[in-house]
Amino acid sequence: MFAPTGSFSSFSVQTKIYDDADLPTDAKGIARGMGPDIAWFKDPAGNVISVINPAAVNAGNS
Repeated sequence: MFAPTGSFSSFSVQTKIYDDADLPTDAKGIARGMGPDIAWFKDPAGNVISVINPAAVNAGNS
């Protein structure tokens, strides 16, 4: 479900960017290189939702 550019902007979704040394994210709010690519965002009720790109695990292990 990740857009080719790694951006959810075409869906009007703001990713939640964590500022944590144990869980670094890139400028687009996506954690990469520590398993599957994962992005977090908040739904209208304030719940944090994650979206995982499992294909990134296979690509990173080849």
